[in-house]
Amino acid sequence: MKKLLLFVAIAIFGIASTSAQVKLGFGLGYAFPSGDISDFTDGGISAHFELGYGVTEDIDVSFYYQGDFLVGASVSQDGTTGSIGNVALGSYLLNGRYFFTKEGFRPYGSLGLGITSVGAIEIDGGEDSPFSVEGSSNFAIRPALGFKYKVLNFNVAYLNAGKAGDASVSDFTINIGLLFTIGGGK
Repeated sequence: MKKLLLFVAIAIFGIASTSAQVKLGFGLGYAFPSGDISDFTDGGISAHFELGYGVTEDIDVSFYYQGDFLVGASVSQDGTTGSIGNVALGSYLLNGRYFFTKEGFRPYGSLGLGITSVGAIEIDGGEDSPFSVEGSSNFAIRPALGFKYKVLNFNVAYLNAGKAGDASVSDFTINIGLLFTIGGGK
């Protein structure tokens, strides 16, 4: 993974000229579970990192990494109680972003496509023996709406990461962070 990040960074900086816009961003947020995992997780934290290139003043393309850690919950069904382990999601996405305005407050829409690694899900069924759902890597899609104001970046996103076992894996995130533009433009 470190070699891939280094390669992407060198490629982007190599392509960039003095008038190019290199984008560097990072941030934190809160993840709300969606799909089947909402039945056994309560929510958690989200963090992201992106390194990209401003194709035009309105369009960015970037390598986007998002890590979500959803906290397990206690469940009770049909008189049986148990607990679910934590669920970790690591998403490696190619992200495109379109800004609707050119200056000041800049709302945008974005779409990320790539792979999400879903960590193994461990379930302790109380009297029943514990079992787990194997981790998997799935195709992922991440649409988002947000805004950039100076270096402040805020967005709300939906991540659909396919299935782990029979459980659909997705979440909504609210993120705040910084997005720097190095080189010409905004």
